[in-house]
Amino acid sequence: MKRFIGLLVFVLTFVSYLFAQGEVEAGRMSRNDLYGTARGMSMGGAFGALGGDLTGVAINPAGIAVYRSSEVAGTVNLSQESSKVGDISRDKTSFKMDNLGFVGSFPLRSNTVPFINFGFAYNKVKSFNKKISAYNERPISSLMYYMAEISTRHNVDPAHLDFNIVKDPFSSGAPWLSVLGFNSYLINPHQDEEGFYNYTPLHNEAVTNSLALVEKGSVNNYDFTIGTTLGKVVNVGITLSVTDIYYRLSSRYSEEFERGENAGFDLRNYLTTEGAGVGAKIGVIVRPMHELRIGLAYHTPVWCSLTDTYSAEIEDNVTEYVVEDDPESEYEPGKTFSGLCSHDYRFRTPGKWVMSVAGVIENRFIASLDYELTHYQNMKFKADTDEVDAESMYENDNLYISEDYKTTSTVRVGFEYRFTPQFSGRLGYAWMENPYDSEYRAGNRETAIAGSTTIYRIEGDASYFTGGLGYRFSRNFYLDFAIVYRTQKDDLYPYPNVFDDNGKKIIDASPYTLKNNNIKGLLTLGYKF
Repeated sequence: MKRFIGLLVFVLTFVSYLFAQGEVEAGRMSRNDLYGTARGMSMGGAFGALGGDLTGVAINPAGIAVYRSSEVAGTVNLSQESSKVGDISRDKTSFKMDNLGFVGSFPLRSNTVPFINFGFAYNKVKSFNKKISAYNERPISSLMYYMAEISTRHNVDPAHLDFNIVKDPFSSGAPWLSVLGFNSYLINPHQDEEGFYNYTPLHNEAVTNSLALVEKGSVNNYDFTIGTTLGKVVNVGITLSVTDIYYRLSSRYSEEFERGENAGFDLRNYLTTEGAGVGAKIGVIVRPMHELRIGLAYHTPVWCSLTDTYSAEIEDNVTEYVVEDDPESEYEPGKTFSGLCSHDYRFRTPGKWVMSVAGVIENRFIASLDYELTHYQNMKFKADTDEVDAESMYENDNLYISEDYKTTSTVRVGFEYRFTPQFSGRLGYAWMENPYDSEYRAGNRETAIAGSTTIYRIEGDASYFTGGLGYRFSRNFYLDFAIVYRTQKDDLYPYPNVFDDNGKKIIDASPYTLKNNNIKGLLTLGYKF
């Protein structure tokens, strides 16, 4: 496709800025999980109009004004993440603290503003902990075809790829996949009549591919909130939010050939992203009557400063194929390693609106609904510099984000019933729409990957089924328990599909179907004073 060709030309000019992030990475850093206290999670996270809970304050800062006393609370979480591709399933279990917070209520003895509340809360808004493995006996294509295609589109000079000519080909401006493929004898500089790079000939042999990846890390928010009540009808609040991001990826893509013992290659990539950002939230809750609460909140984008550290290597064994092509070749199986690289950049997450409504009947039954709009197409990369051309360095990346992402909806609904003044039961459900444009989600557009990290996921809609119990031991102590089950189906790509100028698919990556399931138990202990 023409837009992909434009990207490749662009990479030649600004290669150092595009190795470790792209449109897939933007979505990964911006899409949050369902998060909060055990009470909030058991009600599907639908707390935007309720307040009086750390979940509600994180969604709508005006929820802090519902408090009539001070409180401290913390939540721990035991979860198991299951990722299944075909018959291959990988599980990962973790035990973490999901949130910890404090709210202080201070009377002002004023009829207009009777009190002012301050609060601090830590929330883990996303966990990256995941293991994935997949295997395909008959893929339609090969990563070697993709390497050859991007080398052709870049019009790469073979002299820029050869370690015997260039001291460090990885800093020469050539795509990393071209450097790795050339030095592993998976592609070569000989051109056919169409002008394309050749790849190692397979003679219509069967090729198998497999992949494995391990993700670690999390996105954490540290919220500082202030709020009050105006005229006993309107609650208002504002939050300053500091976000901490840590992500670590280790991936392996392998192909096996028919001839020769252990013939094939392994491509390994390593990436660490870490940094921090700042954003804000502002909200209001109106209580036109005791039984009805209406909330509205806006979350600004988070402006982040990030650092990527990354490396790649290929281990190859294509002896039989090289000898057939060139009997006098001195080829020996081995490794090609990039060395460790890093760079800094800036990133802006999408902003979001949250609209909420809740009904309270006789202080025994609560029904709550949240509707959230997130503008993923507004995500943006920027170089880590104050120079005038800081944004132009990522002009194409930001253009692809605006084309391939969309505004998404999230719906959360929850119910609570107090069987006794001490004992409560809760149920909830949440649905999060995937952030991709339908054509991109269907695989009808090429993905602009970063560097040589070819494996990526196109995530699907996520559904959360929740429930829980709460018990108050006294006026001061309470304990809440929740069970949360999440299900989500993704498309797992070993490398991108490729299209020609007419939109015809010329390389089919044969994406896998990835089924994700997560079950977690949460326990919140709180103390009011």
